[in-house]
Amino acid sequence: MKLEVAEVEAHNNVRVVAFEGDLDSTNVESTLEQINDIYDSGVVHIIADFQKLRYVNSTGLGILLHISKTARSNDCSFKIAKINDNVFEIIEIIGANTLLEVYDEIQDAVDSIT
Repeated sequence: MKLEVAEVEAHNNVRVVAFEGDLDSTNVESTLEQINDIYDSGVVHIIADFQKLRYVNSTGLGILLHISKTARSNDCSFKIAKINDNVFEIIEIIGANTLLEVYDEIQDAVDSIT
Protein backbone atom coordinates (compact mmCIF):
# COMPACT_ATOMS: atom_id res chain seq x y z
CA MET A 1 0.00 0.00 0.00
CA LYS A 2 1.36 3.36 -1.00
CA LEU A 3 -0.01 6.63 0.38
CA GLU A 4 0.72 10.00 -1.20
CA VAL A 5 -0.21 13.13 0.73
CA ALA A 6 -1.05 16.41 -1.00
CA GLU A 7 -2.07 19.78 0.34
CA VAL A 8 -5.31 21.43 -0.76
CA GLU A 9 -4.93 24.99 -1.98
CA ALA A 10 -6.51 27.57 0.35
CA HIS A 11 -7.23 24.88 2.98
CA ASN A 12 -4.29 24.58 5.39
CA ASN A 13 -5.97 21.95 7.55
CA VAL A 14 -7.00 19.61 4.69
CA ARG A 15 -4.94 16.89 3.02
CA VAL A 16 -5.75 14.59 0.13
CA VAL A 17 -4.27 11.14 0.69
CA ALA A 18 -4.06 9.01 -2.45
CA PHE A 19 -4.24 5.28 -1.71
CA GLU A 20 -2.52 3.02 -4.23
CA GLY A 21 -2.55 -0.77 -4.12
CA ASP A 22 -4.48 -3.14 -1.87
CA LEU A 23 -5.71 -2.41 1.65
CA ASP A 24 -5.73 -5.64 3.60
CA SER A 25 -4.42 -7.33 6.75
CA THR A 26 -0.81 -7.08 5.55
CA ASN A 27 -0.77 -3.27 5.70
CA VAL A 28 -3.64 -1.93 7.84
CA GLU A 29 -1.38 -1.18 10.81
CA SER A 30 1.11 0.85 8.77
CA THR A 31 -1.75 2.61 6.96
CA LEU A 32 -3.37 3.52 10.29
CA GLU A 33 -0.04 4.84 11.62
CA GLN A 34 0.44 7.02 8.53
CA ILE A 35 -3.09 8.43 8.76
CA ASN A 36 -2.70 9.09 12.50
CA ASP A 37 0.61 10.89 11.81
CA ILE A 38 -1.22 13.21 9.42
CA TYR A 39 -3.87 14.05 12.01
CA ASP A 40 -1.18 14.44 14.69
CA SER A 41 0.52 17.08 12.51
CA GLY A 42 -2.51 19.35 12.93
CA VAL A 43 -4.54 18.34 9.90
CA VAL A 44 -8.27 18.34 10.66
CA HIS A 45 -9.74 16.90 7.44
CA ILE A 46 -8.44 14.01 5.34
CA ILE A 47 -9.88 13.19 1.94
CA ALA A 48 -8.91 9.70 0.85
CA ASP A 49 -8.52 9.43 -2.93
CA PHE A 50 -9.39 5.81 -3.77
CA GLN A 51 -9.00 6.08 -7.55
CA LYS A 52 -5.94 3.78 -7.49
CA LEU A 53 -7.04 1.56 -4.61
CA ARG A 54 -7.39 -1.84 -6.29
CA TYR A 55 -8.83 -3.91 -3.46
CA VAL A 56 -9.99 -3.70 0.14
CA ASN A 57 -10.90 -6.68 2.34
CA SER A 58 -12.90 -6.80 5.56
CA THR A 59 -9.83 -5.96 7.65
CA GLY A 60 -9.18 -2.93 5.46
CA LEU A 61 -12.80 -1.84 5.71
CA GLY A 62 -12.62 -2.22 9.47
CA ILE A 63 -9.67 0.15 9.67
CA LEU A 64 -11.43 2.68 7.40
CA LEU A 65 -14.46 2.62 9.69
CA HIS A 66 -12.19 2.98 12.72
CA ILE A 67 -10.39 5.98 11.17
CA SER A 68 -13.71 7.62 10.29
CA LYS A 69 -15.21 7.09 13.76
CA THR A 70 -12.06 8.29 15.53
CA ALA A 71 -11.90 11.38 13.31
CA ARG A 72 -15.51 12.30 14.12
CA SER A 73 -14.96 11.84 17.85
CA ASN A 74 -12.01 14.26 17.64
CA ASP A 75 -13.94 16.92 15.66
CA CYS A 76 -12.09 15.94 12.50
CA SER A 77 -13.27 14.28 9.30
CA PHE A 78 -12.28 11.42 7.04
CA LYS A 79 -13.93 11.53 3.63
CA ILE A 80 -13.50 9.19 0.67
CA ALA A 81 -13.61 10.21 -2.99
CA LYS A 82 -13.14 8.73 -6.44
CA ILE A 83 -13.82 5.10 -5.50
CA ASN A 84 -13.48 2.71 -8.42
CA ASP A 85 -16.36 0.31 -9.07
CA ASN A 86 -14.64 -2.81 -7.69
CA VAL A 87 -13.84 -1.23 -4.33
CA PHE A 88 -17.22 0.51 -4.08
CA GLU A 89 -18.97 -2.81 -4.64
CA ILE A 90 -17.09 -4.33 -1.69
CA ILE A 91 -17.88 -1.32 0.51
CA GLU A 92 -21.53 -1.45 -0.54
CA ILE A 93 -21.93 -5.20 0.04
CA ILE A 94 -20.71 -4.78 3.63
CA GLY A 95 -23.01 -1.77 4.05
CA ALA A 96 -20.11 0.52 4.94
CA ASN A 97 -21.18 3.10 2.35
CA THR A 98 -23.82 4.28 4.84
CA LEU A 99 -21.18 4.71 7.58
CA LEU A 100 -18.46 6.40 5.52
CA GLU A 101 -18.59 9.84 3.89
CA VAL A 102 -18.28 9.00 0.19
CA TYR A 103 -18.02 11.55 -2.63
CA ASP A 104 -17.70 11.18 -6.39
CA GLU A 105 -14.97 13.80 -6.73
CA ILE A 106 -12.30 15.25 -4.47
CA GLN A 107 -13.67 18.75 -4.99
CA ASP A 108 -17.09 17.59 -3.76
CA ALA A 109 -15.44 16.37 -0.54
CA VAL A 110 -13.52 19.64 -0.17
CA ASP A 111 -16.71 21.64 -0.72
CA SER A 112 -18.47 19.67 2.02
CA ILE A 113 -15.92 20.98 4.54
CA THR A 114 -16.59 24.67 4.05
